[in-house]
Amino acid sequence: MMKRYLLYSCLALAALPAVGQDMADYYRLPDRSRQLDRLTMRYGGPQIRDRWYVSFDAFVRTDRAKLDNSLNGLIESDRVTKLDWSAVVGWSARERWAIEAGYARMPIHTQVSVSNGRSPLVYRYTNSHNAFMLRGKRLLASTSGPWLRSGFWLSGGMWLVPNNGQREGQFSLIGYRRNETVDTLRLNSQTNVNGRATAMAELGAEYNVRLSNNVDLGFTVRKFWGLGTSLTTDVAYTINNTLAQQAQLRGTGSGMSYGVSLRYTLSLRRKQPDVLEVQGRQRIR
Repeated sequence: MMKRYLLYSCLALAALPAVGQDMADYYRLPDRSRQLDRLTMRYGGPQIRDRWYVSFDAFVRTDRAKLDNSLNGLIESDRVTKLDWSAVVGWSARERWAIEAGYARMPIHTQVSVSNGRSPLVYRYTNSHNAFMLRGKRLLASTSGPWLRSGFWLSGGMWLVPNNGQREGQFSLIGYRRNETVDTLRLNSQTNVNGRATAMAELGAEYNVRLSNNVDLGFTVRKFWGLGTSLTTDVAYTINNTLAQQAQLRGTGSGMSYGVSLRYTLSLRRKQPDVLEVQGRQRIR
């Protein structure tokens, strides 16, 4: 009897592995994506040493010339809003630092508004439209985990504005005022572009988002400070050919810009970290 029970027990034990193999959840492979995420968070993924890229920016820019005398409210300096663009070449180090250099079609303006009832007379002048920049960028916060492709950047740079030294334009207005006699009022203006190059300083913030392995989309806001006068508009107010008052508008380029950028990666170099190069290396050995 004991031999029969022993035989049945051996047969039951032998049948258990076969039953387990018929079960769908007998053995489940680990989730590869979760395993990769854990390894990436612990050891780091394929690190990018550096990246070369080109970027095209389209932005709306505002600037206003500085006016030293409104001639008792007769003239004003208006804010000018224009759509401009730039193209840059950049180099990024470890996806944390970047340096960019490029060209922008970005004119500096003076715009005079002369009071004339409900419809003021507006005269706008610009410099040579060209500007060259050098910009540095630093990643502040990543929104793409350890890969560092999407995130918020802080930027700062300098702009060189070559000026052509030409006479840009002029206007002349005449009016009459009746007192005891008839007075002749004249408003004469002359605009000249600086003959020397000027500079601007820039401080900006960006948010870049990864669209693909080679393409990024960015949104930018930047503040500009003019460090020199690119063009001047001189206004003279005369009464009966006698100078009564003078005013000057100085276009320095100070203002703001709001834009969007599209970046394409030309080349990059990667570095695959050694998983043994971690804090527990001595214990692994």
